[in-house]
Amino acid sequence: MLWFAATTLLGAFLVFQVQPVISKCVLPWFGGTPAVWTTCMLFFQLLLFAGYFYAHVLKTYFRPAIQGSIHLVLLGSAALALPIEPSEVWKPTGSESPTTFLLWMLLCHVGLPYFVLSSTGPLIQAWLSYQDSSDRVYRLYALSNAGSLIALLSYPFVVEPFLSVSNQSVVWSLLFCGFVLVQGAVAIGLLRKPGRCTRDSDGGHCEESKSVEIIWSVRLLWLVLPALASTLLLVVTNHVCQDVAVIPFLWVLPLSLYLLSFIICFDSPAWYKPKWIAGLTMVAIVVIAVKGAFPESFPLLVEATCYMILLLGFCLLCHGEVARLKPPAKYLTQYYALLSAGGAIGGMVVAIVCPLVFNSFAELPLSLSIASGVAFFIFFACQRWNVAEYDWDAAWNAKYFGIALMVAPIAIAKFAEQDQTIASDRNFFGVLRVLETPQGIQLVHGSTVHGMQLPGDVACEPTTYYGRKSGVGRVLTAIQQDSSGKKIGVVGLGCGVLAAYGREQDEFDMLEINPAVLQIASEHFRFMEMCPSTIRHHLGDGRLLLEKLDKTKFDLLVLDAFSSDAIPAHLLTTEAFTLYRSRLAENGVLAVHVSNKHLDLAPLVHRLANESGLESRMIRAKGDDSIGTTSSTWMILAAPDIAFWQDEAIVSGQTATSEQLQHAPLWTDQHHNLVSVLRLW
Repeated sequence: MLWFAATTLLGAFLVFQVQPVISKCVLPWFGGTPAVWTTCMLFFQLLLFAGYFYAHVLKTYFRPAIQGSIHLVLLGSAALALPIEPSEVWKPTGSESPTTFLLWMLLCHVGLPYFVLSSTGPLIQAWLSYQDSSDRVYRLYALSNAGSLIALLSYPFVVEPFLSVSNQSVVWSLLFCGFVLVQGAVAIGLLRKPGRCTRDSDGGHCEESKSVEIIWSVRLLWLVLPALASTLLLVVTNHVCQDVAVIPFLWVLPLSLYLLSFIICFDSPAWYKPKWIAGLTMVAIVVIAVKGAFPESFPLLVEATCYMILLLGFCLLCHGEVARLKPPAKYLTQYYALLSAGGAIGGMVVAIVCPLVFNSFAELPLSLSIASGVAFFIFFACQRWNVAEYDWDAAWNAKYFGIALMVAPIAIAKFAEQDQTIASDRNFFGVLRVLETPQGIQLVHGSTVHGMQLPGDVACEPTTYYGRKSGVGRVLTAIQQDSSGKKIGVVGLGCGVLAAYGREQDEFDMLEINPAVLQIASEHFRFMEMCPSTIRHHLGDGRLLLEKLDKTKFDLLVLDAFSSDAIPAHLLTTEAFTLYRSRLAENGVLAVHVSNKHLDLAPLVHRLANESGLESRMIRAKGDDSIGTTSSTWMILAAPDIAFWQDEAIVSGQTATSEQLQHAPLWTDQHHNLVSVLRLW
């Protein structure tokens, strides 16, 4: 039993460790775009299903000795595919299709090892069933999810802060070799088993001789319920992390609760109490619905807590019912194959289908509607508080109340849409909305305002983080004191507010990764239209585009791509700042926008500036509602011996002491993590 448990725990740990490791390896090569994470997630979900399906085919059609032989060959082949980190030869040139090239790279480097790992859970349980065909084998599934949970929580706080990207790959590869030895020992044990037929735990007939019929409606529940749980997991994660409380690592909490629900439901049936769980889930949904109707009625912490209760409750209901309907060990691999297929379907619905079908976050009210319906009918069908005993007729008699509860989230969402939204667009980068407020027209991404234009005669005035007293405003005022034209590069377009500073003799290069931002800024805002300067637009990741603009020297380069939780770390490394300095003119200035509630990026930028031989100062500015400006923090960097630093508006900036520089983090392409810049108060 020790070998089976060790294989299950280590395999699950490596499955959840390889995903961030390999994603971080290739992220800078593809511009740090969220599409990289989406593509990687899709790859791993599909390969997970392939691994489960392989386990089902192996268990169903081959004798134990043949299963062990086949899997030993597969384990050895996977070990030969190490290490998993792609070499520089695989660095894309830019002419490839990013999605196709990334999928092919992942398949070549991590495809076989991950395929072997993904089959571990059902395969090990199937092999254990040759010795014990009782329901006890399903407890290994709880152990598997415990291993996944350990991997999930350890990566951002233990692995990432202390190991470089290359070392993460090496350590993972060494652990995988250990896994090959452990599972290999289990597979070798199968070589002594003569056939698939084995006695059950009571010494009765062979499991294959038992006639147990599994109806297709039960198989359908094995597929649908995990799909619903997976869908709600991704929907709640997206909503909480983008709209409720944009806090780094908050995505870890929903996924942890999702894994916890598997552990609870599969470790012991006595832990699953559907009536209590359904009741708490409905309470959370009601509070969320009230919050939707009255947005200012609850603090963010209460709303985020309700979403977590909703997610845990709904996942417990879905996975609890799936665990209650688990078949005899004979059907174990088929059971897990359908569970993994449901999880993959949920992922594809949220990651691929919804962005194509909806131009807003419509899956949130739809998911809340389904969750409320499931919770309602289970609550009224369950006849006892501590035992899963159902009378579905009792729930059906209250169906009209259930339907009303299901309609409520959709109706509230429709009511909320009657706000000042005049345009909305959605793609891989999220949902963008254009709001018409009494103060002016705003561009909003999630809950973050990315610029505003005032009405009437002051439409050309810079607003939000770019006011004339802000750090970037002071820099522009300083460098435009003479009449010569300036070349200005902007990484992160927003709604084009910085174009308000443009003069006829100036030139702007606007670098933006999201095509929807460029479209909205051109159609709904007039900053660029009213700007007399020459404006050139470049679509793509800022760092990759700057590498291509090798003949351009900027008098001012503005980095404004760091907001909320979506920090493109590859733009804040020593290698990146070496690139930025090479793109500055002789007296050029680099302005970095670091306003953030949860991350303190100023010490990092001070340290990066010092390593690059640049002087740096931090300029904080207060907001003024009367002119549409907001509080902002900008880092100003330039060569230490230029006259720019003597300007009255710049000289007041805050510099870093030698002690602060000594304790500040330093990121490289190989070593960076958000923990080092997380605000602790």
